[in-house]
Amino acid sequence: MGQHAKWTARLVVASLCAVGGASACADELEAMAERIAAQMQAPDRHRFDAPRDAARRPFEAFRFLGLREGMTALDVGAYAGYTTEMLAAAVGPTGKVYSHNRERVLTHFADGYYGRTMEERLANDRLPNVVLHLREYDDLGLDGTVDVAFLGNLLHDFLRRDGREGAVAILASIRAALKPAGVLGVMDHVGVPEADNERLHRIEPDVAQALVEEAGFVVEAESDLYANPEDDHTLMVYNDDIYLRTDRFLFRARKPQ
Repeated sequence: MGQHAKWTARLVVASLCAVGGASACADELEAMAERIAAQMQAPDRHRFDAPRDAARRPFEAFRFLGLREGMTALDVGAYAGYTTEMLAAAVGPTGKVYSHNRERVLTHFADGYYGRTMEERLANDRLPNVVLHLREYDDLGLDGTVDVAFLGNLLHDFLRRDGREGAVAILASIRAALKPAGVLGVMDHVGVPEADNERLHRIEPDVAQALVEEAGFVVEAESDLYANPEDDHTLMVYNDDIYLRTDRFLFRARKPQ
């Protein structure tokens, strides 16, 4: 890893130490930050990944979720796999990442873009600790084997497509995949009351939290990592004026023991 990447990783950890106390300075956190920074500079990295780094801030998000080296992580609805690759770096060579997709997403969506991208990402054992996991959302399997699951920008789609009951069933499937006391991270675009959130691809945080709790989780913390006060919540999330800069919430929810 280049000196600039190492310096950046150390600055990130140092800034978190100032907020989170001495425990945030643990060697394993710095090592995780450096692994992620190195992966961001990998010469064979997918060309569409770098523009997402500032929007996703993977190290800070994973630290909030309690992800550590050697854990088993689940990227629910990985699509093109940006988060999968960052999770792979975060858990390191002794960890494992299940990169989940529905087969239809890879073969039919966007003229096969997601399938081609995942093939490129995983070709030649490029991410040896990643397992491609093709299952339906409400039947993930993996019962009781996952430490941390991540669900990014998809809960609003579940609610729109499957209704409340279907969304809760999907969240319950994630819960079943987690170990006792396992963690689910939920990120999504903030919607506001009275807005046409279905059309805007947004969801109200209170609605999202209620769904997560109905599925049997305990929501124990919320982060403002992705907050953006410049987003007035009136634009569709793919609008060029707000794309990759939406106001988003991030919950940490835990499966009870």
